[in-house]
Order: sequence, then structure tokens, then C-alpha cells
Amino acid sequence: MSKTNTASKLNISISLAKAILIVLRETGSITIDSFFHNSHARKFGFGHGPKYYNNYHRTIHRLRKNGFIKKEDDIYKLTSSGEREAFFSFLKTAEYATQNNTGRWDKKWRIIFFDVPEKKRRYRDELRAMLKTIGFKEFQKSIWIYPFKVPVFLKDILFEEGIKQYTRLVTTNSIEYDKDLRKMFNL
Repeated sequence: MSKTNTASKLNISISLAKAILIVLRETGSITIDSFFHNSHARKFGFGHGPKYYNNYHRTIHRLRKNGFIKKEDDIYKLTSSGEREAFFSFLKTAEYATQNNTGRWDKKWRIIFFDVPEKKRRYRDELRAMLKTIGFKEFQKSIWIYPFKVPVFLKDILFEEGIKQYTRLVTTNSIEYDKDLRKMFNL
């Protein structure tokens, strides 16, 4: 396992397979030569050059065999199970954001409200999984609370065109009777 450039400073390991899934999630589709390109290899801290080429091919083969990616002509794309796996791979590498919390509470609460319709269930399920991974606690149905700064990547997702009209992020200095909440977060 190697570490991503961003995550290497924060001790998060990522496999070549997870890196490929994340790149496919970001790009939608890619050729192996494009993935093998130095910019991707450098981004995730993997080697570049002829001696690494076989590793990429073996990993691509294994991802296809496991049903996470498919090949159409010379282009690789995520399957539906690959999309899910890529999402959780992304979440795992994004956990570094929670490491920004030094355990020092700034006396502010971050509250996320959402009401994502059934037709966008996938977004709703992914949002819940992400909130849990970051460390949010469910306060009430579709209302989540957190005592630390919200990671930038979460704000980006909350304000994506497809779901921004269904989500709200509130930062407040006080909540009446928050003793139970402080206990929930060991504050």
C-alpha cells in the first residue's frame, strides 16, 4: 500500500485499486494509458514508468474480475457496484479531514438538515454514510450535529447542483441545554 500525497502527511494508506476507483469516480471514464499517466501516479504516490505498468494491468484485471469496472473498447468505467466501492474508497481517504479536530471545541455546533427526495435516494444514503464517517451524530431524523469545523469536501458535496436545494448547513454558537450533546461528543 502507498499513500496519497494529501493523505501521506496524515498517515492514510490507499491501495492502487482504491486509487483507480477514485480516479474513475472523478473522471467518469479513463483509458489505462491515461491512468498510468504520471500526473495520476504522482497524485496517489504510486510509481511511474515501465516497471510499474504490470501492477496497473494486474489491478485493472482484478477490478474487472470483481465486477467493479467494465471495459468498453479501450475505456474503463465504473459498474454500479464499482460506484459504491469508489464512493467508500473516497470516504476512507477523506477521513483525514476529521483529523483536523484537535479535540478542542470552539463552542460552535454544526447542524446539517436534509430532506432528499426518494428519487435521489442514492445521494441521501451516501450523505448519511459520509456524515457517519466524519463523526456527525444523528440528532433527529435527517438532522445531524457535529461540534467541529465541517470538512471542505463535505461542503462541496452539500452544495452540489443535484442536492443543494435539499440540504442546509447551520453553524450556531449555542443550543439551549446541550449537556447531552457535549456528553455525546465527550466535550
